[in-house]
Amino acid sequence: MLSEQIPSEVLRTHTLNNHKYIVSMRTRMRRAGFVSRAEAGKILARLLKYYDNMPNTSVLSINSAPLPLANEIATKLNLPLDLFLIRTLKIDGWTVGAITDRTEEPLLKDQIIRGCNISQETLDQIIRQERFQLDMQRTLFQPPNIPFSTSEDATILLTIDGIQTGQSARAAINLLRTLGFKGKIVLVAGVIGSDAQKMFKRDAVDVIAVKGPQSVGTVASWYENNEELTNEQIKNFLGHNRYSR
Repeated sequence: MLSEQIPSEVLRTHTLNNHKYIVSMRTRMRRAGFVSRAEAGKILARLLKYYDNMPNTSVLSINSAPLPLANEIATKLNLPLDLFLIRTLKIDGWTVGAITDRTEEPLLKDQIIRGCNISQETLDQIIRQERFQLDMQRTLFQPPNIPFSTSEDATILLTIDGIQTGQSARAAINLLRTLGFKGKIVLVAGVIGSDAQKMFKRDAVDVIAVKGPQSVGTVASWYENNEELTNEQIKNFLGHNRYSR
């Protein structure tokens, strides 16, 4: 049974497209949740078995850190894997928008920008700085940048290792919509805070996670192995899965 393959802790069922999945819920942490992000990905692949070999479906990693997790899902489910490079724009502690390498147009929070009286000069400067970082990452990692499907029947399994406040994940979702993706987005995470999970569900985004504690703390604390991926490892993950349907 699936519940026997998941670390023993409180479990709940999650219904998705008339299929029930077991999703673990841990209210307090006694040790690291996973040995590695790859381990979390293997568990998530079982939870996402419904999408095995599903046409017009892809796995998209939010930046490079979750790639070991995303790679396990893509490999086990025989789905294409790609990297979604994004950078959040922060000024004086405020998140005022986000950018991606897939478009020159930034996604801005105009209300916050006006409320904080942020000048256009300051905004342009932070955009240039973050755009430089994006361009450098794209050159180093060489992601395939598979074009997003225009079909409403398409599905993206948007993966991240962990979510506390949900800012990066929400920015990624909003950027996908801005880029014209009209299909289904399934947010997939090793761990997600219960408040963030409720927030995404209110936005009609499906959420699949192995662990959903009330408090996440730092995402890194849920993984015993937090070694940073090398550029070669990132390219190998993406190169191994470089295909599209």
